[in-house]
Amino acid sequence: MKKLVREPLLHFMLIGAGLFGLYSLVNQEEGPGEDTIVISEGRIEQFINVYEKTWQRPPTEHELKALIDDYVIEEIYYRQAVAMGIDQDDTIIRRRMRQKLEFLTDDVLMASDGDDSELEVYLSENPEKFRKDGSYSFEQIYINPQKHAGDLKSYLKEVEEKLQSGEEVESDSYFIAREQKEVPRWKVDRDFGQDFSGKLSGLKVGEWSGPLQSGLGSHFVKVSQRTEGSVPQLAEIRDKVKREWLHAQKLERRRQFNEKFLEKYEVVIEWPEQGSGA
Repeated sequence: MKKLVREPLLHFMLIGAGLFGLYSLVNQEEGPGEDTIVISEGRIEQFINVYEKTWQRPPTEHELKALIDDYVIEEIYYRQAVAMGIDQDDTIIRRRMRQKLEFLTDDVLMASDGDDSELEVYLSENPEKFRKDGSYSFEQIYINPQKHAGDLKSYLKEVEEKLQSGEEVESDSYFIAREQKEVPRWKVDRDFGQDFSGKLSGLKVGEWSGPLQSGLGSHFVKVSQRTEGSVPQLAEIRDKVKREWLHAQKLERRRQFNEKFLEKYEVVIEWPEQGSGA
């Protein structure tokens, strides 16, 4: 029974039935004929509800009549435009109709709201989406390569020897903070270049290392604390996991839905001849 419920074909049939019902419900006021516009009780209640949500009060009799009159004119213009074929081959209208159909089918596409077992599986299969960033605390000596362009290699060797012997060494810039406390991995990479944090991950804690290269120049670094990233338990991030899971499910259901649509059509692509017009 569970397998049957999860079948895409069954979902497609249910979606079709749901769309038919929605279409009948929305368009029920147009039954009397093409030249008749009937404003149903349900439509009037919709006008009132939208007005109340917008203005925090119900519309007056005059305001409600204005809403109805505007809808009637809108409906007349719509019917005339369709009769004249204005809706044909219009990219904006085509896109809007697609969006509306997707909106109407979104709720029907979702067969499940996501229980903990489904969310646990999704979390285990996509840990990087939810991993908490690691952080680093370190001291650094920045070496500006332009300042030592003539003897950079020898100067780096000199700095390394001084640091190993416990001597104090001045950084080449006051704008690059010497002390970095509990800086998230993403911020380290943002400030010093891609994967600079990866270089810090391989260093021994409490010892000077380097020089390490960044987009700014050379750095001698002493890591004092390193906190590795971790994936939280589902209970800690359930809402986030559920949002991601629902989005992934919607995309997959939409893909299946589109495949069923495509089965009804033969697609012929008339590619332009290579080099035509040359």
